[in-house]
Amino acid sequence: MRRRSIFCLVLLIWFSGLTFLMTPQVTWGQSLPETSSTKLIQSFVQVTLNDGTLKYGTLLFMDDDVVVLDIVALGATRIPKYLIQSLSSLELDAKDVERGYNNVSNQPSRYFFAPSGHQLAKGDGYFQSNIGLNSISYGFTDHFTGGVIVSVLGAGITAKYGGQVSENVHMSIGGIAGADYYGNLDRPLVLGFVNVTLGDEDKNVTLNVGLGNQFDDGDYYSGVSVDSTLQNDWQGNPYYAARYTYAFRHEEYQNPVLINVSGMLPLMTNRWFITENYLVIPALRRSEREQLDPPYVIPYPAWTTAPQQNSDVGGGVSIGIRSYNKRSGWLWDYGLAGVFAGGTGFPVPWFSFTMEF
Repeated sequence: MRRRSIFCLVLLIWFSGLTFLMTPQVTWGQSLPETSSTKLIQSFVQVTLNDGTLKYGTLLFMDDDVVVLDIVALGATRIPKYLIQSLSSLELDAKDVERGYNNVSNQPSRYFFAPSGHQLAKGDGYFQSNIGLNSISYGFTDHFTGGVIVSVLGAGITAKYGGQVSENVHMSIGGIAGADYYGNLDRPLVLGFVNVTLGDEDKNVTLNVGLGNQFDDGDYYSGVSVDSTLQNDWQGNPYYAARYTYAFRHEEYQNPVLINVSGMLPLMTNRWFITENYLVIPALRRSEREQLDPPYVIPYPAWTTAPQQNSDVGGGVSIGIRSYNKRSGWLWDYGLAGVFAGGTGFPVPWFSFTMEF
């Protein structure tokens, strides 16, 4: 209950744009007992700083003023105790310690944006931002992750449920729903998905298949009748003026099917290659006929008199790097995406940073 209350407070403060609040495990509100301090010496520990930065290393020394860690690639590092929010021991074997950053999460539950079958552990969470698009995700249980998304265009919620089904095979189902701030959309956007991930948390590939809610896909008129009336122009010359009367209007709809293939491959102990690729296919095309009363009458043919099916196949491809910063404890994603639709395409740069809590 305490963790969930703190998480709610994180959401509240983040939405108001004031600051970020990290969830502690062992706080420094009171000094650790001397026996506890002694037991932690020479242990591999995680230190959470007040700004959410995570430090990992072997605890060499600790007193009332300072904590000294032996951090891989940095050596003995002194950290003033007033900067520390919490300190906890971690159970690692010799191979983990040798790798150094194996215990640092590479956020395997997602790629740039697309989800994988891996789940956040209960009580774990992260804040991801590229300024224009911001999200918070939190593991409510070992099998359920929920979150919120806020961007410059709109906001939404996310959910994912799943887990391991066999060795190096994970599956999940979930969805995302959002709405824009400006009322340009007729209805909220909703996408449900199912995915399967092959591989471990360090090296994996994921297939996502999703189905979106109903989208408008054009309209047209039918049931036309044409007659004419004799009229005079401004010079008094007679002419016949046509009149087109349409009895029916057809509204067209479709539901987009989204196919996503993403992958992650370690390049170094603190750096990973990521690719995330989409194909969006208009599907379940249909139309609804409405009888017009009164009919639609115009002096020229209607602009659309045949099915439009305005939506084209589209998608995007992207490649990039996820890097763990040794000093800040943040994860940085940077890459390049290519978006295509309707026979045209354009490149889009991508970057974001992630803070874990």
